[in-house]
Amino acid sequence: MRRHLPDLAVLAVCCTIAAVVVALAEPSWRPVEIRVYVFVLGAIAMLALVAAAGESLPRRRASLLDAALAVKPPPDPPLPQLERTIREATLAQTRAFDLHRLLLPQLRAIADARLARAGRSPGPETLGRWWELLRPDREPPADRFAPGIPPAELRALVTDLERIE
Repeated sequence: MRRHLPDLAVLAVCCTIAAVVVALAEPSWRPVEIRVYVFVLGAIAMLALVAAAGESLPRRRASLLDAALAVKPPPDPPLPQLERTIREATLAQTRAFDLHRLLLPQLRAIADARLARAGRSPGPETLGRWWELLRPDREPPADRFAPGIPPAELRALVTDLERIE
C-alpha cells in the first residue's frame, strides 16, 4: 500500500482540481459534478483498499511440483565411443595414415557385419567402388601425411554401407 499511496494521492488531487475547474466553468452542472466527484473518490478509495488487501495476503510460494519442474536435468554426457569415432573420422579426413590406421578397420568391420547378415562376403562385386579402400590386404599409404578421405566421399561410403542389406 505504501508504494501506491503517492500515486493515489496524485490521482485524488487531479480529480479535485478537475472538479473545481468544472464547478467554476459550469455552475449549473454542480449537482452532477458533485456526484461524479464522490463516485471517482470512492473508486480511488476502493483501489486503495484492494491494493492494501493484496499486499496483506501472504505471498504464494512455488509448489514442490513447480520447483521440481523448474530444475533442468544435466545433459547426458556424450558417449565415449561416439566421440572417439567422430575424432577418428575427423583425423581420417586430414591424413591418409589416420584413415588407414583408425577409420578403415571400423569401416571394414561394419561392411563385414552388414554383408554377413545379408549372407554375402566382402569382395569387389559386393563393395563395388569401395573395395580398393576397404580391402583387408590394403597397404599403408606411402606418404603418411597425404590428405585423407574427403568429407563427401566419406559420406558417400557410409551411405553405401547403410544400403547393404
